Amino acid sequence: MIGLSILDIKNFMAGILTGTMFDKFYLCDGEIQTFTEFHLGGLLNRPYFDSEEWEAFGGRELCLWSEVKPFAFQLIKGHKLPVRFKLVFQLSKENTQWLLEKNKPPVREEDIGGLFMNITYEHQKVTCTSGLSYKTFVMDKTLEQCWDDTVRQFFKQNHITVETL
Repeated sequence: MIGLSILDIKNFMAGILTGTMFDKFYLCDGEIQTFTEFHLGGLLNRPYFDSEEWEAFGGRELCLWSEVKPFAFQLIKGHKLPVRFKLVFQLSKENTQWLLEKNKPPVREEDIGGLFMNITYEHQKVTCTSGLSYKTFVMDKTLEQCWDDTVRQFFKQNHITVETL
């Protein structure tokens, strides 16, 4: 797990709210505080969809950021900055498989609960904390190191300057 401070807040905010930087990540959870607090639950609401629509999700249970982003943007845009926001992103199943194939850590895919990025904006500062969860106890830290390196590389590829906290 690493903590990163986002130094280029303007480019980061453009990337997260109007760009495609996080579009392929699942949104697990979010909160945005402006004049009141808004909660963004990332879990897809099964009763809302008909059978055909639900099947199109292919077993996915969480929203993609691209599906929620327009609503978050509406809450944040305006003349005043939000007081605070927190977004918890999870790497998609496909990208988790890619990461495992590329790095070959000694862990099985079915033992991974998720690879996460927690993004927090507060006091005009943005931080990102990486994290992962397992469904079983694992002593090996190889996947954690791979994920931390991947998070750093993700920001570098998106031209976002960060520093380790």
